[in-house]
Amino acid sequence: MRYRYANVSSIHKQPGKPNWFCAFYDPEGYRRFRSTGTENAKIAKTICANIERAADLARKNRLSNEKALKMIRETCACTEESHSKLAADNARIVITASLEEFVKIAGGELTTYTIRSWLDSWLVGHTNASKATLVTYRGVIDMFLKFLGARADRSLATLQPRQIEEFKAQLATRVSPSTVNRALKVCKASFNKAVASRQLEFNPAEHIEYIGCEEVGRRAFTIEEIRKLLKVAEPDWLTMVLIGYYTGQRLRDCANLTWEQIDLLGGTIALRTMKTDREQGIPIAEPLSRHLSAIAGDKPDAPVCPSLRGRTASRLSQEFYKVMVKAGLAEKRDHQSKGKGRDARRETKRTSFHSLRYSTTSDLKSAGVSDSVTMDLVGHETAAVSRNYTKIADDAKRAAIAKLPDITK
Repeated sequence: MRYRYANVSSIHKQPGKPNWFCAFYDPEGYRRFRSTGTENAKIAKTICANIERAADLARKNRLSNEKALKMIRETCACTEESHSKLAADNARIVITASLEEFVKIAGGELTTYTIRSWLDSWLVGHTNASKATLVTYRGVIDMFLKFLGARADRSLATLQPRQIEEFKAQLATRVSPSTVNRALKVCKASFNKAVASRQLEFNPAEHIEYIGCEEVGRRAFTIEEIRKLLKVAEPDWLTMVLIGYYTGQRLRDCANLTWEQIDLLGGTIALRTMKTDREQGIPIAEPLSRHLSAIAGDKPDAPVCPSLRGRTASRLSQEFYKVMVKAGLAEKRDHQSKGKGRDARRETKRTSFHSLRYSTTSDLKSAGVSDSVTMDLVGHETAAVSRNYTKIADDAKRAAIAKLPDITK
């Protein structure tokens, strides 16, 4: 039966049932009874008052998704402050069910997320990110969800800074500081988006501090070390080292080059970087031009390094490590157990193929090339920065490349 009384909510006990029931008028004016899910009268009154407030807003078509989410947060915050987190979680379940119904009556839809569903939807929203970036984000998200366990399927609003801090501490025992900091950046970015979308009141990762990176990171190769690599490298790896040094590009970008990307007559290599999706036009240094001219084929779509094209970054890294071992620049791995298990933190390698990129940057700057030209040649860390950076003339880049030493002699 429909009534048109003044809106007054109240709580009642029903025979044989321990929990309090909320009596209220729904958005359509009908008297309703709904369990508050608690035996505590104070909590029941808080839940009931907010249910009726939401019903009144819905009756006036003023209950938006944003307002409903705010009311849920306020109810839970009040309950947790006066009682406990468990009580707040129970209150969240009860009031969310009611508000979901009321928002629909008001012509909308209540959008709520678990921690897992939010992170998954955040990742899906990165349509402009490169494949490599998405793989990195997915890896961080999977690690975080694994850390949370069953808690990952609880409401996004239940996430607390303490859990992020614990995740950071656990990760720090297994991986390098830079990897920990990368994971924190992903967490901060995803939950910032949740705040902007009004799914969270605050970012639980906002004030979690990054770890100071030790001075054990990767370093540049010296010219003498690069020459040692060239002396022992098989043909495709010799080409890779030359391309890596004289272009400053990343491992897979070098490995996947085809001859149609190389204009020996015009003296330019054209590529789109996998990590940042940045269009690059790189002048070909004279030593690299001599080498490429000597091995050039007549099939434009053929790979420059046939045995390496299409391989994963990890496989390529493993093979390059063997080249470094052969050159006396790294110790041979014995693959014997160190008794630490798979989750133990790995030792940071001082050199890798990426060190050639550092060498290029270092040698260009040592030769007096400006930062802007150097950064344009080797590429920026993000596509956004690249797009906003000053356009560098081809002549300036060609002059800069010409200043690199001849590592083939």
